[in-house]
Amino acid sequence: ALIRELERDKFAATDRPGRRRGGSGARHVPAAVKRTVWQRDGGQCTYVSEQGKRCPALKCLEFDHMDPVARGGQAGHPRQVGPGRMRLRCRAHNQYAAEQVFGAGFMERKREEARRRAAAKRAAREAEQARKTRAAAEAREAAEASERAAVAAEQDPDRSVVPWLRALGLSAREARAAAERCEALPAATLEERVKFAVSSLAPGCVRRSAQVASRPS
Repeated sequence: ALIRELERDKFAATDRPGRRRGGSGARHVPAAVKRTVWQRDGGQCTYVSEQGKRCPALKCLEFDHMDPVARGGQAGHPRQVGPGRMRLRCRAHNQYAAEQVFGAGFMERKREEARRRAAAKRAAREAEQARKTRAAAEAREAAEASERAAVAAEQDPDRSVVPWLRALGLSAREARAAAERCEALPAATLEERVKFAVSSLAPGCVRRSAQVASRPS
């Protein structure tokens, strides 16, 4: 199963090839061309040395445009590229062919630019991950601090409205949320704070609280 998946990703191997579609980008190679080139070249680098020895590489193969795209080679549509103008090359020999066309210095500059872009992207990803980690840690610390403050407030019978709201049938979460709104009234009495908390409740909570309060004790 893994071999079939790799073959499909690498050279578009399939038992049911679909209708040809034009790709986007000058370097796009149609799936039908990939299949034909891979089968024709036997899944092996096609470089042949001056002594007539073919490169034995079967891994890290690339589809090489015999007409360089940078010099007008077309590869954006099935009608503009055919198996005859494509070949399999290992990465080393693909780079060697490019150096022969563009020069070793030019290709080294291109490789250095690619390395810098990759390093910049990696640094950006790491910075974003660090930012998310810090934000998550800060949010967790804030939530823990809020929880500690809520617990401390509940333990103060002269200031906390939570026990009174709980007695009216509110859940712990609802009571704490209402208590947090009461923090805007630091000088109010406990009775005033309870009234303010009840007045700020959602209609459903108010009806439920009224039902609980009307029950005979």
